[in-house]
Amino acid sequence: MIRLLEWLDLRYIIGPHRPFLLRLGALIVIVSLSTTIIAGMRNPERIASRTVQPVAQKLDYVRGESLFRGRKPENRKESLAEAQRCMAQAIYFEARSEPIAGWEAVADVVINRALSGKYPGSICGVVFQGQYRRHKCQFSFACDGLSDRPKHRVLWRKALRMAGNKLVNVRAGPATARATHYHADYVDPYWNRSMVKLAKIGRHIFYNDHRVSDF
Repeated sequence: MIRLLEWLDLRYIIGPHRPFLLRLGALIVIVSLSTTIIAGMRNPERIASRTVQPVAQKLDYVRGESLFRGRKPENRKESLAEAQRCMAQAIYFEARSEPIAGWEAVADVVINRALSGKYPGSICGVVFQGQYRRHKCQFSFACDGLSDRPKHRVLWRKALRMAGNKLVNVRAGPATARATHYHADYVDPYWNRSMVKLAKIGRHIFYNDHRVSDF
């Protein structure tokens, strides 16, 4: 502060030979600068908080929030981090023993449902739809009564990466571009009678519900 005052040379700026308005203006500027500097020294976060955030980061976050609301907007927006975790859980628990193409196909089903007007309009809403109905939810791991915490760290990290890639690049594989349902090949659920069979990847058979085939 002292060096600032020395640099300003107050005698030259507000000396008695200067016009009154010039002296008054200079005094106001000096007081304002002094107040700002003192406030910054007392509360550094006040100045740091004004730093402009990277544009790309904000755009990615907004894109993640708004992509999967479909025609049934949720009351609460879903962040990209939340969507990624829910998607990774679906991939990990439903397809971790499947080939990578099977992981992508499960992710395609989740995204296709979130974009449809027939299902919840968010990734987490789709993955955990019916979670409180024992053995009657949409994805079996969500209501089987077992822990939803992944135990295999390597596979979990891969599932997170896969989920992040799918959420940023929403491109389905050609075989599962319209898939909304799937089941393991060792079961024969009643609901597949009204479905259009699309492909078999690993141990999973994927279907399209013809009622939402044009979404």
